[in-house]
Amino acid sequence: MEEVAKHTSKSDCWVVVAGQVLDVTKFLGEHPGGELAILTFAGKDATEEFNMIHPPDVIGKYAPDACIGLIGGGGVVADASGAPSGGGVAGGIPMEEVAKHTSKSDCWVVVAGQVLDVTKFLGEHPGGELAILTFAGKDATEEFNMIHPPDVIGKYAPDACIGMIGSGGGGSGGAVAGAPAAGGGGGITMAEVAKHNSKSDCWVVVDGQVLDVTKFLGEHPGGELAILTFAGRDATEEFNMIHPPDVIGKYAPDAVIGKVGSGSPAAAPAASGGAAAPLLDKGGHGKARDWSKNEKNRQMRMQGEGRIHGWFGALCYMVLGFMKEILFTIVPQKNITLSNDRVGLTRSAMFLFIF
Repeated sequence: MEEVAKHTSKSDCWVVVAGQVLDVTKFLGEHPGGELAILTFAGKDATEEFNMIHPPDVIGKYAPDACIGLIGGGGVVADASGAPSGGGVAGGIPMEEVAKHTSKSDCWVVVAGQVLDVTKFLGEHPGGELAILTFAGKDATEEFNMIHPPDVIGKYAPDACIGMIGSGGGGSGGAVAGAPAAGGGGGITMAEVAKHNSKSDCWVVVDGQVLDVTKFLGEHPGGELAILTFAGRDATEEFNMIHPPDVIGKYAPDAVIGKVGSGSPAAAPAASGGAAAPLLDKGGHGKARDWSKNEKNRQMRMQGEGRIHGWFGALCYMVLGFMKEILFTIVPQKNITLSNDRVGLTRSAMFLFIF
């Protein structure tokens, strides 16, 4: 950790996650949460904070070249060039190479993008050798994550990581960006989206959906800048890194204005049956309810004070509430009889005022 602690600047930034030493200098500008979120932990162990908001395979997916070694008593396991020792190459270790190491005397597995040489660990594994050998030369990420916490490799097999999975050559970035633009005609073109890149008119693309997030900027928990960085662009890859798939429907259901396509932008997506159209609208046959505003309206009712503000309004609403409950209790009854006996009425009135 003494060596890691020396790399704390924007031009030379290392962090530790689950026992891995990551050189994230080049990744700072690409981080969806901004540079500051990483620089806060420069030269430190960020495992706990990282695991709170990231899935375990995110490093292997989006920064496979960042891992330069593992934490150990003798320092970082890396050579002078920063490449991981034990066979790692600049573009990562290809799966074809991993697939060659499938025996008890030479066993490699892949977990969350890391290539692990677990030959020496086989005899120490609590679940037995066979549990590991079943996945020798393969990617065991899914099965591993089902039963292990994310920091188990760094704790019990810190020397097992020999590199990150890759193509064996240079980086392969940018494969996902721009993919939705190949959608069918009739949608909103990326050229049109690109025009809406200001704070007062902000559109972004996520998973082929065009979102008008202008009104949502001030409500975003990560701040306006995190969204404005991708204004007029496709933010699918960065969005999926840190958000669950249902987050748009939960917190910004009105933001969707259409789909990306090669056709002209839809002037009124809701009326034409686009993504923002009410679910029950059948093309003008009656007015359908827009249930997307249901949660927002409920929050306004619960957090607001009503049309009459202050303590006087609270008193008025309390009296109205009492009257409503009394009427709802008396009126629906079918066994009401009229008589001059007022004992029951008097008793009810007394209970009402007392309780």
